[in-house]
Amino acid sequence: MAEVLLTVTLDPGAMRQLDQRMKELETDLRGIRGVAVGRGPVTDIPGAKSGVGFAVGSLVVSGALGGTVTLAIRDVLIQFLTRHRANSVTVRNGDREITIDRPSDGQVDAIVGQLPDLLSDE
Repeated sequence: MAEVLLTVTLDPGAMRQLDQRMKELETDLRGIRGVAVGRGPVTDIPGAKSGVGFAVGSLVVSGALGGTVTLAIRDVLIQFLTRHRANSVTVRNGDREITIDRPSDGQVDAIVGQLPDLLSDE
C-alpha cells in the first residue's frame, strides 16, 4: 500500500481558513474509491526573521495509488487549487516530491501534470 503526504501552507494567521480548506480537501479525497486519508497536524510555523510564519496542514493519503486513483487524486488537487490559492502545496512520495509555490494557472497545470509519475510506485 503506497502512502503520499500532502502539505498545504497559507499566509500567517490563516489557521481558521486552513482548517476549513483541509477538511474540504480531506472530504474530496475520501470520495476516491480505494483511498484512505488521515489528518496531519495543523500548526503555525514561526518565520525566521519577522516572527511571522505560515499556517501548515497535512494529509496522508494511502492505498493502491495506481492509474485511475492517481488521476482521481490529480483531479481533486486541481479542483482544490482552483477553489483556493494556497501559498504552496507539496506532494511527497518517499524521497520524491513536487511543490507548487503561489501558483499561477499555468504552473498548476504543468506541475499537476507531473503527479501521475510522482504517485506511481516506481
